[in-house]
Parts: sequence; C-alpha cells; structure tokens
Amino acid sequence: MLTVRARALLDGRLAPSVSDVAALAQAVLVHRMALSFAARARGETLSAIISRVTTRVLGLGAAA
Repeated sequence: MLTVRARALLDGRLAPSVSDVAALAQAVLVHRMALSFAARARGETLSAIISRVTTRVLGLGAAA
C-alpha cells in the first residue's frame, strides 16, 4: 500500500487509484504467490494470472 501511495504522490495526486495498484501488482505479487501443482500442469504462469486479474479489476476484460 505504501508503494501505491508513493506512486500517486510522485504523479502529483494525494490519493492512489486502481490504476496505481494495477501498475504495481506484477512487481509486488509475483514473489508472494505460488502456483499449485494443477496450475503448473496446465502451463499457467504467475505473470499471466496476475495480468488476468488486473485486467478484470480494471474492467477491461470480460467477466468470467
């Protein structure tokens, strides 16, 4: 959360936005998550999962 706030301040805003969270999600989450065996067997990657989630959160993807 501090990183998101800092990004907003560097951009001249007092409050962070969802786009700030999405911009930093990859860097923050990739080392905090682990794939299950089933996900690895399907060929999933952490980067792809994080990208899919941030796209849906921003409302750019279809709700599935």
